[in-house]
Amino acid sequence: MTFYWRGRGLVITWLPVDAMGRLAALAPQTPAEAEVVAALLAGARVILDRRGLEYRRYRATAPMGIYRRCVSLERRLREMGICVAGTGGR
Repeated sequence: MTFYWRGRGLVITWLPVDAMGRLAALAPQTPAEAEVVAALLAGARVILDRRGLEYRRYRATAPMGIYRRCVSLERRLREMGICVAGTGGR
């Protein structure tokens, strides 16, 4: 996972599938994942660039069940307060 701080907000530019699952489960295993969870708990704005979601690169080749599970994980991240940039506000 790659991210940077911009002002008081944290911007995630690359989110692999494994990190996405751990964040959605609130089970960080790396310092970067822990920093994202801490930022959410502190009330900081966390923005995820939609182009940085690894699973979207496999839309044409991934089995539908796995792809749907990844879409569900993305939804859980949004419910946690992570703003996914490029989704038209969804």
